Amino acid sequence: MDRPFRGRFEGKIDPKGRLSLPKNLLTSLPAEDSQVVITNSQFKGQSNLDVYPIAEWVKLEERIGKLPPLKAEVQAFRRFYLASGQVVAPDSNNRILIPGTLRKYAGLNNDVVIVAMGNKFELWSSDIWQQLFNQLSSQFEDIIAVVADLDQEKE
Repeated sequence: MDRPFRGRFEGKIDPKGRLSLPKNLLTSLPAEDSQVVITNSQFKGQSNLDVYPIAEWVKLEERIGKLPPLKAEVQAFRRFYLASGQVVAPDSNNRILIPGTLRKYAGLNNDVVIVAMGNKFELWSSDIWQQLFNQLSSQFEDIIAVVADLDQEKE
């Protein structure tokens, strides 16, 4: 990916299920194909949505396609994550329509937090995100110690 997604933003979903994308995220989408794939996800037991540029999603599908297809975990991943992926494109006002089933899954009603994660971004209910962020904040010293150890393992 040429320009990774960066930052954290607050947004609102309108009554039709559309979310305006911040300009910082739009500039990271390839100009030739701004389609994205939205799918359900989870972190620490909390539901959210992952949003990938179409090219990144295709790379993920290719990686998963190389895994043993009869392995139960691979089948579960395909059913839960890949099968839920829905392709959408920003409209002329830079809004994406978040499908109703995915909005319901992640509990997205109005206020959302958009969290950039490099090759994708996440959509969170504002309330759930605040709880998660507070939890991560309280554990950050432990988290950074583990990440520092991982970095040293590379050397």
